[in-house]
Amino acid sequence: MKHLLTFLLLFFILSCSSVQNEQAFEPNSIEVPVSSINYDSMTNWYFHPNQPFNFLETYDLDIAVIDENLNISSNIEISNNATTNTGIDVFWVHPTHLDNPSTDPGTVSIDNQDTNFIGLSILAQGALLAKYGRFYAPKYRQATPASFLSPFHTEEERAAGLLEAYSDIKASFQNYLDNHNNGNKIILAGHSQGSFLLAMLVRDLFDTNPELREKLVTAALGGMGYVYSSDTSTLGGWWQNIGLCKVTTECGCVHFWRSYENDLAIPEPNSTFPSYSETLKKIGLVFRTTEENNDTFFQDNLVFNTQSSPLRYITPGIQYNFSNGANFVAFDNMYTARFKRESTIKTGLAIDYIANFTDQRPNELENIVSLSSFEVGDYHIKDYHIYIWTLMQQIDDKINTCL
Repeated sequence: MKHLLTFLLLFFILSCSSVQNEQAFEPNSIEVPVSSINYDSMTNWYFHPNQPFNFLETYDLDIAVIDENLNISSNIEISNNATTNTGIDVFWVHPTHLDNPSTDPGTVSIDNQDTNFIGLSILAQGALLAKYGRFYAPKYRQATPASFLSPFHTEEERAAGLLEAYSDIKASFQNYLDNHNNGNKIILAGHSQGSFLLAMLVRDLFDTNPELREKLVTAALGGMGYVYSSDTSTLGGWWQNIGLCKVTTECGCVHFWRSYENDLAIPEPNSTFPSYSETLKKIGLVFRTTEENNDTFFQDNLVFNTQSSPLRYITPGIQYNFSNGANFVAFDNMYTARFKRESTIKTGLAIDYIANFTDQRPNELENIVSLSSFEVGDYHIKDYHIYIWTLMQQIDDKINTCL
């Protein structure tokens, strides 16, 4: 079993695509569908505090800090509250992981997904957030990459696949809200497709509901693309009333980041993404679509500003023999990060490798095998490993100040 986990985590990538489309969509029939998934059943959750067996509940979240000689220099203790009611709950939505991509917009049934692998990917990216409280991670019918990226389909066709995936996220969150929240504060967190779907949820349920906004600690929407606005307030783009966090202690706001190699150009925005969708705007899942000629794109710059600063990189330790069995390891003094802006619409978190030639630790950002839809130097699949420590520092500040 240990070797299986090692193999899966070692080759963990944010992959794209589908075994088969669950159904075909007609452009003129687009609407928010009613989810067919029963979220009262614990089998439709990767992690839920009420599951009779919850693997995350017993997962050691401590982080071993590894020095350049592959020795453990210190250990960071992280409490595991995945099933403990701390007054804060975490709702996590995983990124795309599908095999043999379809070229059409649509969704893939849960039965046709590698749920074991996805469960491991949730541990790799999001498990550390169980520090803050009960951890909920639903299964859902993933949208195929064509639903996000295809220039060969209409905007309405792409939106149809997204809407079905979103219907599952909305149904699972509503089930949590109605049956389990009991007044608790909420951390929303996800990556890539998971962040896009959460962005729709933030607009649909939180943005115009002051009572629900009061519950929101933060929405950590890693790797989503894009937070945009016509002014520096960061309001009035995807969301009318919710923008990027202005200070680390602020609650009820969004954290967004996307990672790139420092020395390479940031790619142009992708106009097939949901923030450009008139269909999603009409249905109420986007407040206003992106207008590149008038908008400025934003991302987090509270911790990493325009000057390079040290970055603590955290990755699953189980894949490395120097971890001494730790599920997570941290590499310090290996990378720096800075907020980089090349234009009003090209911005990102720029990462630089700074370790000296004698450093024995693996450079996980070197020669990343990425999908054809990502350009060289796009560290998207490592967004959470790059930023999770910084995110947790800011969540700590919020809990200590505004809760």
